[in-house]
Amino acid sequence: MIEEKEKTKNNMAAKKKRLKPGEIIRLSFDEAFKFMFGNNEHKRILIMLLSKILRVPYEKLAESTIDIQNPYNSNSTLGEKKTESDIVVTIKKDEKINTKVMLEMNINYDYYETVINRNTFYFSHMSAIGMIEGETYKNLPVNILVNFNNTSLNHRGLILDEYMYRNIYGDILTDKYKILQIDIEKAYQLWYNNIEERVDSDNYLRDLTLIAASLTMTSEEEFKKCISEVNMNPEIKSEIEKVLEDMCSNKDLVIKYFEKDEEMLLNGIKEEIEERVTERVTKEATKEATSKTKKEMIINMYNQNKLSLKEIADISELPSSEVENIINDYIKEKKSN
Repeated sequence: MIEEKEKTKNNMAAKKKRLKPGEIIRLSFDEAFKFMFGNNEHKRILIMLLSKILRVPYEKLAESTIDIQNPYNSNSTLGEKKTESDIVVTIKKDEKINTKVMLEMNINYDYYETVINRNTFYFSHMSAIGMIEGETYKNLPVNILVNFNNTSLNHRGLILDEYMYRNIYGDILTDKYKILQIDIEKAYQLWYNNIEERVDSDNYLRDLTLIAASLTMTSEEEFKKCISEVNMNPEIKSEIEKVLEDMCSNKDLVIKYFEKDEEMLLNGIKEEIEERVTERVTKEATKEATSKTKKEMIINMYNQNKLSLKEIADISELPSSEVENIINDYIKEKKSN
């Protein structure tokens, strides 16, 4: 009987976690992002994305060996924190890895407290991937970490920002390490407000903006319209639509998607409550401190014996009756001591 009730309860919960007609899973959801771009069976989609990020023609990049690596670092010693990336890719040319790319989806993270430190930690492990014992350091591949964020990290209105090791004068120390920040919310705004007027003639940036914008979408119609504007092989476009269809018909993935949304909503409500409590406590503390300061000021003016009660009230911006009570309390306390 209990098992039947639990089964009924789970079935009802599953019904609530269904996509509406025309609704799709947002690709900014980690699992969906990996489903679309980290899928060995549909590697052409990944190569298309990498071609836009690396600014290399698709046909040329496709000549290289593109391998999707285990996103979990296995080089950590016992008890050491392990890395867990979204998608890790190595690009081989002439049997040697010359580029490594890590793709990370960062939604609703505190960028400055979490993402930067995590990026630094991931980079330290990323360097070792593909390096063989005894190999010379001159063969160190280019390491690129690509962050897809839903927050703006610059004040220039850019959807793409690039960070490298530089000195205080802006000189580049090495091009072996790069971090790219892509603002997917800004990308959507650019697409929605006519992208052609904002990215000039830079086709790579234009296409990357469109792909980034598509990551935010929950409307199938909107998604297909946006993707149709990306310069790519029509076969890859059809493949993207097929993977999207498979993804949205995957019941387990759909349930995870809604559960993640609920978790983010609850976290958002919790953060809002915490902010309100903090604000209230701060206001009360400020009010208390102000009240204490005014009492001290009133007592000092009274002790100088130069101002009338009305003048003290005017200066302290308090009613005369309140000022009189403060002074009377002070006199009583003084006499008792």
